[in-house]
Amino acid sequence: QTVLGKFDGAQFTENGVTSTFFLKDGRYFVRTDGADGKLADFELKYSFGIYPLQQYLVPFADGRMQALPIAWDARPKGEGGQRWFHIYAGQHVTHQDPLHWTRLNQNWNYMCAECHSTNLQRNYDAATDHYNTTWTDMAVGCESCHGPGSNHLAWAQKKTDDPGKGLRIALDERHGVQWTQDAAGNPARSKLLDSHREVETCAVCHSRRQALGNNTAPNGSLFDTHDPVLLHPDLYFPDGQQQDEVYVHGSFIQSKMYQHGVTCSDCHDPHSGKLRATGNATCTQCHAAPKYDAPAHHMHTASSPGAQCV
Repeated sequence: QTVLGKFDGAQFTENGVTSTFFLKDGRYFVRTDGADGKLADFELKYSFGIYPLQQYLVPFADGRMQALPIAWDARPKGEGGQRWFHIYAGQHVTHQDPLHWTRLNQNWNYMCAECHSTNLQRNYDAATDHYNTTWTDMAVGCESCHGPGSNHLAWAQKKTDDPGKGLRIALDERHGVQWTQDAAGNPARSKLLDSHREVETCAVCHSRRQALGNNTAPNGSLFDTHDPVLLHPDLYFPDGQQQDEVYVHGSFIQSKMYQHGVTCSDCHDPHSGKLRATGNATCTQCHAAPKYDAPAHHMHTASSPGAQCV
């Protein structure tokens, strides 16, 4: 029920390599180039992705799971879907390239799973170069951000007077806070932000960083568990905007908004991931629209693409 791609002998060619997708004894396989560049058969054990993209993972004997770069487009055929495609099309990724699906940059255990699973334990043994990776949930759940939920469950059953509701990480920095506008139309927080738990919890995944140990679950303090990269020229533009995959955090903490106490959930619903309002209304929650959502400020024709704050 979960596999959307066609495994009926379908073939896909990229960079001189023809890959074939087929079924064998009710299991899913691809014949494609391995780490040595030669064609071989590999079994696909997991599917993942957000519609309309579906990718597949290949398990290896050493516990690694590698992400195949040939993905399935699940859209209807009339919309250009129902086809295999390569996520690095035109980049000539060979078996010697770090981006080849058999190499480190496509290793699910190390590169992907920490931010796309709940309670991931890599369980890597350097002596044997082997992974025995485990997880509690295959996707992001409540405990990914709030920590283990047993105390929260106990709170809910007993209805005790615990302002933190039994959560290990209380992401409550916006509680009782309003954004107002001063006489000049500039936003002001009703009280100073006294911690950065929320931003640093989000940054565990929404930053470019290295894990400092095996326990990489959020605890409200990013530097306890991770080492974020610094402002390297190839990662950021001179004005601080993200140039490479830095996942927003490094740019955000350089901003005036961060300095004035804006947190991630001021603009984003943390559970749906969606913005709290549409278009410039996200910004005019705090910024006075007559002053900021106007040509005198953004210097573009009203309602034009250039007039969008983003």
